[in-house]
Amino acid sequence: MKIVGRYDPTPWLYSTEENIDGILTGDWHIGDKYACLPNQACSKEGQTTEPSPVQKEIKRQLIDILKEIGPVKLLVINGDAIEGKQLKMFGIPISDSDTDTQVTWASQFYEETFLKYNKPEHVLVTMGTDYHVSTGIGGNLDYQFADKISRLSDVLFGYPNLRFYLGAGKMVWDVRHRVSIAHVNRLMPMEKTFRAFYRDCAENETEIPDVVGRSHNHSLAVEPRNFSVGRKKFYGWHAPCLKASDVYGEQMSYPSTPQLGVLSFTQGGRRLYGDYHDIDLTKKGIEKI
Repeated sequence: MKIVGRYDPTPWLYSTEENIDGILTGDWHIGDKYACLPNQACSKEGQTTEPSPVQKEIKRQLIDILKEIGPVKLLVINGDAIEGKQLKMFGIPISDSDTDTQVTWASQFYEETFLKYNKPEHVLVTMGTDYHVSTGIGGNLDYQFADKISRLSDVLFGYPNLRFYLGAGKMVWDVRHRVSIAHVNRLMPMEKTFRAFYRDCAENETEIPDVVGRSHNHSLAVEPRNFSVGRKKFYGWHAPCLKASDVYGEQMSYPSTPQLGVLSFTQGGRRLYGDYHDIDLTKKGIEKI
């Protein structure tokens, strides 16, 4: 596994290929009672956890989506793959508070879904929020997850973020987990991010990314799109989550509905486009837990 840090050289993936396709996902929160479970989700004591109707329906619809997308070159898992002990907010329902178990479940879930149906050639994993990853004996949970699935796939881990060139067009991707969750214009956090990059470029001559990818806001899903109004195109995307509304979300002062699903993308030369494949839990009137 290669660790991509702030001062490491920026890797260039598929430098000779014009067309790159892939899947963008994040915020799996495996271990939470409102997130997916793998088959035979077992505790260290050998107790099997039976998934709820909500968990079953999320996974069922996800598999249908992944079958439709088919094999891809690149899979980006943008942080918070594991729920963790949730030290920030007590009272959040989790299936098993043992973080080693949660990491194992996440690895099993990856193997049963994205690996089985999409067979990605490369997997990029970023670090999520500190209260989801910085617990457990082994340290960073997203890193433990990336390390475990590196036995199955070719994995790059971003600590904490990922910046890389992609394709023959050499587009610069900047992938980070966190983004503002303010209840304002849905696209304002992405637009503000680009303004910050422009300011940093003017002050420090840093390279402005062509593509900005974020996650973290469960109520936001934005397929890859052009954010610029000028001649040079800048693209942004926000990956949806794979976790239904939970107790914490329902108690927010300004409640919102999680946007579940994944994004698919194709980069052709220096153009990027894609689709949002949504998971709709209202289709069959899933009973609340």
